[in-house]
Amino acid sequence: MTTINTNVKALFVRNALQANEASLTSAMQQLSTGKRINSAKDDAVGLAISTRMTQQIRALDQAVRNANDAISMVQTTEGATQEITTMLQRMRELAIQAMNDTNANDQRSYLDLEFQQLKQQIVQISSNTEWNGFPILNGTAGQQVGPVPVFKTVANGQLSTDLTYAAGGITTSNAGTIATGGTGTLAKSGSLAMTVAATGTAVNATLTMEDGNQITFAGSFSNKIITFTN
Repeated sequence: MTTINTNVKALFVRNALQANEASLTSAMQQLSTGKRINSAKDDAVGLAISTRMTQQIRALDQAVRNANDAISMVQTTEGATQEITTMLQRMRELAIQAMNDTNANDQRSYLDLEFQQLKQQIVQISSNTEWNGFPILNGTAGQQVGPVPVFKTVANGQLSTDLTYAAGGITTSNAGTIATGGTGTLAKSGSLAMTVAATGTAVNATLTMEDGNQITFAGSFSNKIITFTN
């Protein structure tokens, strides 16, 4: 007769040791990282909440850094404008002083010399005051911040744009016409025109650029989509 001997108490001890080992490993991980939740098995719901809060915290930290950068830019602008204000006040003082009839002509010339130098310094400050590589006092700062995307990517490798293209920088020499479904090559100088058979007819034309030239599209596109293929 065949019998199977099973040590039930030993199995209980083994299971208890495995459970204690897993608990000890989790406790050591929490002690080493200083975090109660280190993985989803510790607390799935708590990990989801923690991840969402971490995202919010990082976003707010970046917003604070952005605000500090803006404050620094404004402080730079304020320092430059204070210098300009001081120079303008001095220029007004010189202009009033030059109105004094007791001044000789050479004295007025000295006053005018200082006046012109202050004027040049104001122009230099306005042109050379920069923040992060772009000028902030010459009237172009608004063109450097927050550019609007001019192209939008759509399906099938197409580009959609609302821009109006102008024929600039290409001469009329070596001009050619691409008919519907045709191909054409733009040489070092020249222009290419694309003709459409009828309204609503799709145009499939191949334009080849050489030496980094510019291709000019004239006319209107109903769906505003241009497809570029290799």
